Amino acid sequence: MLGSEYDKDTDRATFHCKAIEDMSLSLTGAGATRLPWLSLEQPNMAFCFGKEPGTVTLNFWAGNSGSSARTVDIDTRVKPRKIDLLGILERLRYLEGGLEEDHPDRLYHNLYEYLIHDPDKDISPQYAMEKQIADLITVLSRSDWTDCSLPENQLLANFFSSKDLSVKTAFFHQLVLSVELYLRIHSRDHSERAKQKLLPHLPSKIAWDLAVAQRWLENMSLNKPKTERKRTVVTFTLQSKTRQIEALRDFARILKWPNMAEVEYIFDEKDSKEDYLEDRSPVSMSWFTGVILPGPSMHWIIMNALISCDRNTGDHLRHLNYKYPNSGFQYRGNTYWSWQCILGKVLGAAKGVTQIAGWVGPCCFSSDLKRIEVVHIKQPSSIPRLSPKEVSTMAQRSDPLGRPDTYYPVADYELLTPDTEDISDSIRVEKLRFLDKDRKDDPEPHLYSVAVQFAVQNHSHPVRLSYDVSFIAAYPCHSGPHVLFYDFAYRAVKVDDLVDMRNWGPHRMECSTRGKDPTEHEDRRTKDSNEVEEVLVIEALGVEDNEVFARAWCSHWGVSAVTACLKKTCMACAIREAYAACVTVVILTDGGRSDD
Repeated sequence: MLGSEYDKDTDRATFHCKAIEDMSLSLTGAGATRLPWLSLEQPNMAFCFGKEPGTVTLNFWAGNSGSSARTVDIDTRVKPRKIDLLGILERLRYLEGGLEEDHPDRLYHNLYEYLIHDPDKDISPQYAMEKQIADLITVLSRSDWTDCSLPENQLLANFFSSKDLSVKTAFFHQLVLSVELYLRIHSRDHSERAKQKLLPHLPSKIAWDLAVAQRWLENMSLNKPKTERKRTVVTFTLQSKTRQIEALRDFARILKWPNMAEVEYIFDEKDSKEDYLEDRSPVSMSWFTGVILPGPSMHWIIMNALISCDRNTGDHLRHLNYKYPNSGFQYRGNTYWSWQCILGKVLGAAKGVTQIAGWVGPCCFSSDLKRIEVVHIKQPSSIPRLSPKEVSTMAQRSDPLGRPDTYYPVADYELLTPDTEDISDSIRVEKLRFLDKDRKDDPEPHLYSVAVQFAVQNHSHPVRLSYDVSFIAAYPCHSGPHVLFYDFAYRAVKVDDLVDMRNWGPHRMECSTRGKDPTEHEDRRTKDSNEVEEVLVIEALGVEDNEVFARAWCSHWGVSAVTACLKKTCMACAIREAYAACVTVVILTDGGRSDD
């Protein structure tokens, strides 16, 4: 939904600071941040995280079913020139002051004499800005450049701080060409109309090259080369280091990092025996320089940067990376989970748990794990992929009036209000149970099935988190409660009724809460439609543990849900949003979280 980032009436969480806001990047400038389809990363990370920890927005839910890959035909006549690293860095340092826009001849000369070949030099030299932009796009489209749209290439410090001269040279060669292109696209000689027309249609690889150029220019500055012992030394100034330190400090404090005193000691950089913050690892180099690409990669970079500043973690958390989104870790008395891990999605509803930069915590400790341990969770996906038609008809399928008609009889509408008198108070989270440990003798993190054990009416009731599902934060409504058209079928149940409910969702009757792993059974879901026939409304009012139980139950049966706080929206609007999103469950809460 397109609520303002600073508007309280929105379903999305705001970024905590500018450094974390860099998780998203608009192709056409800061003014387009309210338009999710104009971001470089897709789905748009600015519209990812819902208001409540462990949730996503309806916009992100729909965007996950899309694709934005673009290709370009390459003119093989336009090729890059060979140039040494010092020449590249000298040009890059010069470009920090901008292009030679007042001197077209010099602008042409510096590009075509040093960086790329002009195949039409003898016939029609490329003085026009549009022609130079086209040639740079062509050169950067060659397959031998690094594709920064790929997650494995998004830790940029692996390239610019590499000890391998050929790797470093190739990166800066690609960077200087990207900066040349970026500055030309945004120059005064390239009209705003032409820019707005070009940027959204760039090939994906080129768009990511521009992101690298923008982040470099915003955060890094090359110092004048110096000669030391017959060697030329080039150093950088980290323009955003102070900002990055403050952002990482806030990140750690919000997550209640268990060893904050140690982290503060490292942040001070007063111990001469310790490396500078940016030199502690490639991840810390990426974070403290601020040269970080948008998208989910920042989620992993910020946590690993924090870990690198805590010497007590040792090497125990080194396997925490983008390759395993279904992961988290235990450190001392807390656990922390990725927003893509089902355990983080479920425990996000627990009391005292928050979410920042995609990390959910601090969550409860487990005696099944070591004091410091990275964990991978078995979570086969049960998240449906929406068809283009299902996305385009969302408004029509969730119209408050129902189907278009000549008359709208009052009797066709029901005013819905949940039962706020009889609220369950018999459910409490007992502990986390990690099952079926893969006991292979290798150093990699072990893969677990996980269950959340609850006390329900004085009896232990483990709920296995069998599937990966999503929880969609309901969009706020105004002047509710509202009426619901009779065609929006629903069934309302109390949260403690879920204990005996075994007939909902795509995996119904495949297992019970105490049965075998449901992934052993064949998936019987229909693949061609996500049509909703009836929505189950779970009244999880009262203590936060009720919502945790409801989310765990959804994961067990493989059903995604809309989570709706009745202080912000109403029951009818939440049900209609479920129909729009093609999900069959709504979880109602009353905002019992202490930080509301």
